[in-house]
Amino acid sequence: MRKKLPVFLFISILALAVFFRAYKITENPPGLYWEEVALGYDAYSLLKTGADHHGNVLPLVALESFGDWKPALYAYTIIPFIWLFDLTALAVRLPSLLAGSSIVICSYFFAKRLGQNPLIAMGVTAIAPWAIHFSRAGWESHLATAFLLWGLYFGMCSIQKKIPVIRAMISVVLFGLALYTYHAARITVPLIALGLLVYVVVKMRRKITFKDFISKNLSTVTGLFVATALFVLPFLQNLNSPVLVQRGKETSIFTDITVIEESNQLRENSGDSLLSRILYHRYVLFGKEILKNYSSHFNLDFLFVSGDAQPRHATQFFGHLYHIELIFLLFGFVAWYQKRSGERLLLLFWLMISIIPGSITKASPHALRMLAGFPIFALLIAGGIEYLHREYKMWLGKSHKRFLPLFLLAVIGAYLLELTAFWQHYSKIYPVVHAKEWQVGYPEMIGKLAEKMREYPDLPAFVSRDMGRPAMYYWFYTKTDPKLVQAANDTAEKDQGEFLEFGRIRFVRGLELSIGQRGIFSRVVDGNWSVMDFE
Repeated sequence: MRKKLPVFLFISILALAVFFRAYKITENPPGLYWEEVALGYDAYSLLKTGADHHGNVLPLVALESFGDWKPALYAYTIIPFIWLFDLTALAVRLPSLLAGSSIVICSYFFAKRLGQNPLIAMGVTAIAPWAIHFSRAGWESHLATAFLLWGLYFGMCSIQKKIPVIRAMISVVLFGLALYTYHAARITVPLIALGLLVYVVVKMRRKITFKDFISKNLSTVTGLFVATALFVLPFLQNLNSPVLVQRGKETSIFTDITVIEESNQLRENSGDSLLSRILYHRYVLFGKEILKNYSSHFNLDFLFVSGDAQPRHATQFFGHLYHIELIFLLFGFVAWYQKRSGERLLLLFWLMISIIPGSITKASPHALRMLAGFPIFALLIAGGIEYLHREYKMWLGKSHKRFLPLFLLAVIGAYLLELTAFWQHYSKIYPVVHAKEWQVGYPEMIGKLAEKMREYPDLPAFVSRDMGRPAMYYWFYTKTDPKLVQAANDTAEKDQGEFLEFGRIRFVRGLELSIGQRGIFSRVVDGNWSVMDFE
């Protein structure tokens, strides 16, 4: 019976994790955000035509999206689910749901490798606010986090005697896939891979010299190098292309002119001396901004109280971690310090690295850009729970068998209260209060618009752009033939890549300017939709 208990608990925790990630996933979040819709429709277009909606054949590095370029891999992962479930919210969100479930499983194996109780780490990850929230929408960052986590795990395991070559190759492939999934991963992957390489070399040097290792494993090293080169080559080919650099230009703090203006003003006010030119140099001010942004990701309000200021990234009523976990997190750092190891140092290095993308971009702290670091918080929290459990046991001495259950009941009770409160708010309040951020109303409005267009085949249609990206929503919810969109791509009027016309539909700002003409008029504002026709 005792041997079966861990298996039962593993299955139970995983089932609980899947429940919180899958329950009414098409209804909460209450609508599809426009990036989800764009990824879904491009996946639909790739499935039907082998090209995205702009007509780019099998784009590898990125998809052109609203004048921007989004990493392409998430769209490709949607394709089999569209084939199974058609073009739906479920199909778009399933890759993220599966990624979230795999992160829960990976936390089990990581904890086991660290010598921690794997079921505690698994349980903490299963019910974490960040883990539930980001598993329920089509976030590329979340899928990239799963690739990174498993990639690091297999990389750390590659020093073992059993099938090290296969483990190392899996690690390279997973890191490579992360590069094609999310922008921030293109910063974190090379740095984490470098840290992993140092870890492996240090571990291997205890058994064999580096020279002997290379000579005995030349074919393996060559294979890993070739695999890495295959993933990196497309990036080198697009090094100066908007496909790679445009997103960085739009979000980087180094494009913030206010910092440069502040630098010039401070230098002018201090007489433009040599000292002032050094002290108030723009790069000094940028450095201060980066440090401020970096430290903001450890802000207690961000982590434990309100979360990311963007309502799509957090409920605004809960942080990304539970309140009770502050204590466990602090003691987790203590526990890891006392049991210092190469594995723990590498994971802490990962945590530090994961914050860099959110530190050098605008809108900081940013949960999506540092999402890869949250699984490390879960492992630290689990370590803190174990540490307090051991200390409590030592403090009780011989009477620990009688009073130890009180500790377990207190921890479980606190988590039940936190989880109940979080789920109540997330499932009942969040989808109502923040419906606007999820573009609620588009499916109903577009369904009615399509009905009116069939009823009045000669009338032009006008759709307001108040809520953003109406053309993409129209194509998604009407399952428009991608060939028609591709055919219109070169001639349609656009605004930063967004279609302003399609067939007899005009997508306009300020719908009231169009009213007075003959036509069908549609809009969505703050979740409320309307469709009117004037002959």
